[in-house]
Amino acid sequence: MSSTAPLELNASTIIERIDSGAYPREILQTIAAGFLPLPQEDLVAVLAYLAVGRDDGIAAAARVSLAEMPSRVIVSFAENDAAPPLHLKYLAHATEDEAVLEALIRNRALPDDVVVQLAGVADPVLQEVIVINQARILRAPMILDALLSNPILSPEARRRAIETREEFFEKQVHVAAPEDEEQPDLTLPDDAIIDLLEKAEDETPTQPATVPTMFEDPAKQSVFFRIMSMTIKEKVQLAFRGGKTERLILVRERNRLVCSAAMRNPRMTETEVESIAGMRNVDEEVLRIIGTRRDWTTKLPIINALVHNPKTPVGVVLPLINRLTLRDLKGLKDDKGVSDVVRVMARKLYTQRSQKQ
Repeated sequence: MSSTAPLELNASTIIERIDSGAYPREILQTIAAGFLPLPQEDLVAVLAYLAVGRDDGIAAAARVSLAEMPSRVIVSFAENDAAPPLHLKYLAHATEDEAVLEALIRNRALPDDVVVQLAGVADPVLQEVIVINQARILRAPMILDALLSNPILSPEARRRAIETREEFFEKQVHVAAPEDEEQPDLTLPDDAIIDLLEKAEDETPTQPATVPTMFEDPAKQSVFFRIMSMTIKEKVQLAFRGGKTERLILVRERNRLVCSAAMRNPRMTETEVESIAGMRNVDEEVLRIIGTRRDWTTKLPIINALVHNPKTPVGVVLPLINRLTLRDLKGLKDDKGVSDVVRVMARKLYTQRSQKQ
């Protein structure tokens, strides 16, 4: 290589040259050791490529070099949705770092087939990241099959995977809403969500999921499929105006503007709120909204659902514990699913009230 060549090279050209056999093994050993004048992100891609290569010696050296790089650099590369999908795929096969794998799984540029492979072997932490990404699952349903075949699948991930399959795939043949099903009320004014709509204007649009051919006819698309093609602003409006089906889908959106709008829906019932209060796949903001609504926190079933939900912020739970009955306090103090702070508080109140009787 000439002294000026490295200035003109990037990860893609280096990988192409390696793949074509342009470099002798001695040069590959030098590259695998990390001695390559490239920007760090390009170096990550080249090392990841070598780490999954057929030469065991060079692959081992490349893995060592990757492990010695600052984690923030590799995670930054893994999060970059502008990175070539093939380079992300190399990294997914080259690393066992959980933080890197999590960033890759969340990156929409990572090929779906890689997520399918990871789903079959992922540990519980990564299973959670995979199963909550409904947009990707909608695009590649085989992810659910891979998850359910995972020998170490956690009970929680299994439950969510089965719920997702039932909700969005097994029920798709029944997309026509019954005549008595609650429909969106398009006459509701935007006044109550004007703050959310203003913020939604600045939100970066997300890529809509690819709709399978059999559902390309809008009349046959399920509610979920229609929602996936909406902008954030449109989702906010539908969350506020929508019927029960739309509310229960949009309240689980990861975008806080959308799920907050669903909780402001004037037709939200106490039964729905109780169900949502027990959900572990909603944003903390949803649980915070429930916990600060006086009309909802006067209902004991809703309070119980909130305090037993480990996702509910502790600051929301603690004031509600005082409203529990002695029987409810007994159950909460022994609930190993909640935080130690909540259990200690419940135990203290239970002891105090028991002594007064």
